[in-house]
Amino acid sequence: MAELMKIARPYAEAVFALAKEEQSLAAWSDQLANLSAIAADQAMQVLMDDPSRSQAEILSVFEAVMGDKLTTQGKNLLAAMAENKRLQALTEVSGQYEALKAEEEKRVRATVVSAFDVTDEQKNKLSAALNAKFDAEVEITYEVDASLVGGIKIMVGDWALDGSAQSQLNKLGAAIAQ
Repeated sequence: MAELMKIARPYAEAVFALAKEEQSLAAWSDQLANLSAIAADQAMQVLMDDPSRSQAEILSVFEAVMGDKLTTQGKNLLAAMAENKRLQALTEVSGQYEALKAEEEKRVRATVVSAFDVTDEQKNKLSAALNAKFDAEVEITYEVDASLVGGIKIMVGDWALDGSAQSQLNKLGAAIAQ
């Protein structure tokens, strides 16, 4: 996975720079999401892994599926990635592009996992606190995991806060075991 991240980074950065210059961040987001979905398809994976298939054949499948939604720049991206045998990294390119786009738009995604359903009042307080902490508009996804016993876990990119009772009990158990 780390290798795919390295491979994808220059493509994502180049597409992002182009999209920003052309003021077409949303259009590229849609196009990359579609290309990523095609590349992630099991049948397409088999086709891309088949050494008897030419890059032109593989590109023609992408173009046929995308139809008129594939721009000239999108075709150029596919051609460059195919030439370098990097089509397997399309999903990662899309993910990195979205991260760059979110950073540009001062948007951050967070996941909040709690032992119980979070009330609207709690959601408002969490949203305000996270918006202030990250100085950005934080999009929060809420999940319920009863195994936490109580408390919450908050994950934002590389940053995480584990305030769950399960975590506290695990720490206590480790301290007792020493």
